[in-house]
Amino acid sequence: MSPTDRSPAAPGLDEAPRASVAANDSAPQQQTHRFTFTGSGSEYFRIWIVNLFLSMITLGVYSAWAKVRRMQYFDRNTQLAGASFDFDGDPKAILRGRVLAVVLLAAYQYAFGFSLGVGIAVVLMLLMLLPFMMRGALRFRLRNTRYRGLRFNFSGSAPGAYCAYLPPLMLFLTPAALLAVDPSGKLVLPVVALYLVWPLMHGAMKGYQHRHLEFGSQQASYDLPKRKFYRPYFAALGMGIAASLLVAGLVFAMAAAGSMGGIGDIDKWVPMLAVVAMMYVVYLIAGPFVQVRIANMAWSNTSFPGVSISSHLKARGYLRLQTANAVLTLLTLGLYRPFAVVRAYEYRLAHTTVQTDSGFEHIAAGMTRSSRAAGSDGVADFLGVDLSW
Repeated sequence: MSPTDRSPAAPGLDEAPRASVAANDSAPQQQTHRFTFTGSGSEYFRIWIVNLFLSMITLGVYSAWAKVRRMQYFDRNTQLAGASFDFDGDPKAILRGRVLAVVLLAAYQYAFGFSLGVGIAVVLMLLMLLPFMMRGALRFRLRNTRYRGLRFNFSGSAPGAYCAYLPPLMLFLTPAALLAVDPSGKLVLPVVALYLVWPLMHGAMKGYQHRHLEFGSQQASYDLPKRKFYRPYFAALGMGIAASLLVAGLVFAMAAAGSMGGIGDIDKWVPMLAVVAMMYVVYLIAGPFVQVRIANMAWSNTSFPGVSISSHLKARGYLRLQTANAVLTLLTLGLYRPFAVVRAYEYRLAHTTVQTDSGFEHIAAGMTRSSRAAGSDGVADFLGVDLSW
């Protein structure tokens, strides 16, 4: 039988498999991308030591240029899906921010020494200025960061900054003013009670920061409820209570052993040991635990169209790393500091992944540059002073 004599296939028998194959070929396949860091501690040490020397001989003026060098080093050595990040912030904006930060810190430190009225006026001024300045710092950092030719951006509004930052700032700044008004401390007790809602305040700040991230023309989405922030704080509180009970037991046991052994100075150094143990628990255990848990929650609930982020830091591993970093930094009189910074940065990168529906080249090609960010870079450099060190 010739090919032309073959009867046509029944309709729908061949079309269905072919349509299925075509659909499978066109369906996006999720890809997982890991961050890599191409720098090293020894390489960063050379940058760090030069930055430190120049900052010292210029009485801190060069520290703004030192920060730009540091951020460029880390960004340009951070790769994701075969492309590196970059930072091109203006050091003069950082210098302005640091001068302003020093002036505000000095004003807050010595204002109440002049008079009660001056102190209260300075606190009110800080409450009015700091939320706006913290928003500007976010804009400055993100608008000067690029990836694949596209800039990041921060679109949070000034009223949103006051809603997010004003309550925690009031929690930190008003106790000094209240103590100046009433040295007995009776007015401070209601403010201290507000620390019970600190997890909600922390959640509001994280929501403001993550919900208004932009990459190119794409806005981030963030869906983590503020109440979820209570969980890591309650866990840290449990650690503190357990540690307190353990330390109390050790104190009683050592005091008893000292009294039985006739050690006369036991009452002097046992309380000191208890304080040191509590500081270790709070700053080296509970602090990193809360930091890791909140970072995992916040970043794992942040995504862009076609791009999702996963953070899976391990509290125990991060605790061991930071403890070793602290000990080695002390033993080397601070010279291990750049190596510690690189190790902590590499650890965070190693436990963060990015999932995309397609390759980054396809995603970046589908994005446009943010006209708002591109047109406002000059304003960001002037108003978005960087306050961090």
